[in-house]
Amino acid sequence: MGTRRRLPLAVGGLALLPALVVALLPGDGPAAADHGVAAGIPDRMAGYSYLTGDVSDSPPGRAVALFQHGWGVEFMDFPQAVAVGAHGDVYRRVDLAEDRAGPETQGDPAPMLLSPEGTRVVVGDHDSDRLDLAVLDLGDGEVTTHALPEGHSAVPVAWSPDGRLVAYLAGATPTNPYSGMPIEGDVGLLDVSSGEVHTLAGATEVSTAAFSPDGSELAVQRSSTAGGTVEVFDLEGGGRRSLDLPAGHQLGGADAWSPDGALLATSRVPFPCLDLVEEARWTACQEEWESIPDVIAFVAATGRPTEVPEPLEGAVAESRRVLGWASPREVLVLSARTDGDGSDPDEFWVNRVSLDDGAIERLSVVPTGGNYGVGRFQLATSLVPDLQVRSAGEPDRGRWPMPLRVALALVAAAAAGLLAPTVARASRRG
Repeated sequence: MGTRRRLPLAVGGLALLPALVVALLPGDGPAAADHGVAAGIPDRMAGYSYLTGDVSDSPPGRAVALFQHGWGVEFMDFPQAVAVGAHGDVYRRVDLAEDRAGPETQGDPAPMLLSPEGTRVVVGDHDSDRLDLAVLDLGDGEVTTHALPEGHSAVPVAWSPDGRLVAYLAGATPTNPYSGMPIEGDVGLLDVSSGEVHTLAGATEVSTAAFSPDGSELAVQRSSTAGGTVEVFDLEGGGRRSLDLPAGHQLGGADAWSPDGALLATSRVPFPCLDLVEEARWTACQEEWESIPDVIAFVAATGRPTEVPEPLEGAVAESRRVLGWASPREVLVLSARTDGDGSDPDEFWVNRVSLDDGAIERLSVVPTGGNYGVGRFQLATSLVPDLQVRSAGEPDRGRWPMPLRVALALVAAAAAGLLAPTVARASRRG
C-alpha cells in the first residue's frame, strides 16, 4: 500500500488515540484531602449534572453529605447518588449504590447510608440471592463486601457513633420500596472492622433504628406499633425497655438520639391508615392526615423525668426526621421551599434549629431545578457539631462518567472516519 493510501488510516488513528486514552485510563486519586481543615458545607450545593464523575474513577475523600438527586427514570433524567465533599466543592456519584440497584428500585440507587465521620458509605440490596452489605471507602474507592446470613434483602438503617457497627433490616423475602408499605425486617448488626454479623434477638419486624450516643443501646420501632412505643435494647447487658411516643408518631430516623442521651426525636408516621380496608374510610383517613401540619416532637430517652422541648412544626418539620445534632439543644433538619401552588419544591434548605427559642439558621441550599427531587438526604453526623459554612465555588465533578467518555471516543472515531477521505483527496491533489 502506498504512502498516500496509508495516510488516511494514520490520520484516523491519531485522531482516535487521544479519545481512547481519555476514556480508558484509570481514575485519579482522592479529589480533596483533609490537611487539618475543618469540615464544611457549601452555602449552596451544585445542581444536577450529567458530568458528575464516579467515586470509583476519582474518589472524593471525606464527604459531608450524601443524597439522591432525581426521582424515577424519565427522558434524560436518571436518579443519582451524590456525595458532597467535606473539604472542598467536590461532587461524585456513588456508582456502587447505582450499580447495586435492581428493577424494584425503579431506577433509584440501592439503599445507602453515610458513616458518621463521612469516610464510608454502606450499601445494601432490596433483592439478592447472595446477600451482603458493601462498604465503600470514599478515600480510595475500595469496596469491601460482608456476607450476611441467608435472606433476600438487607437495608442499612443506622451506623453506631464510632463507625464500627451497622444496623440493618434483614428480610427473608425481597423488599419493595414502592409498595406503599413501610420496609421492615429483623435487625442485624454488622461489625465492619471484623466482618462479624449477628442478629439482635427480639428485634423483629422493625422499620427504624437509632444508636445511643455512646453506642451501648439501640432504639428500634416496629412498623406494626408505629405511633405506640419504641423499644430500647441494651447491646451490652442484653436487657430492653419501652418508651411511649406521642400519638401517631414514630422514631425520627437514624440520628434521632440527642448527643447527651436525654432526648429522642419523633415524627408523624407516614402510613397512618394501613389497617383500614374499606376504600372510603382509607381515603377519609388519608385526607385528614395530610391536612395536619408535620411535626417533629421529642420524648425523654431515659424514661426518667426530663425537660422536653416544644415540638418543631411547619416547614422545618417537613423532612419528618433529624439530620444531626449541633448540640444537645440544636438540631439540623431539611425543609423544602415551594411557590405554594402544589408544585415540586424549587430547592431544599439545610437548617439549624434551636430547641430553646425556635431560631432558624439556614446553612445550605440544595437546588432541584424544578425537575430533580432530593431524597434520602444524610449528613456525616460526627462532623455536624463543628460544621463550617463555606461559600460555594466552582464544582469539582471529577472525571466524566465512563459512558460519556466511551461516547466521546466513538464520536472521535466517527470524526476520524469522516476526516480520512478528505485528507486522502487533499493528498492526491497534492
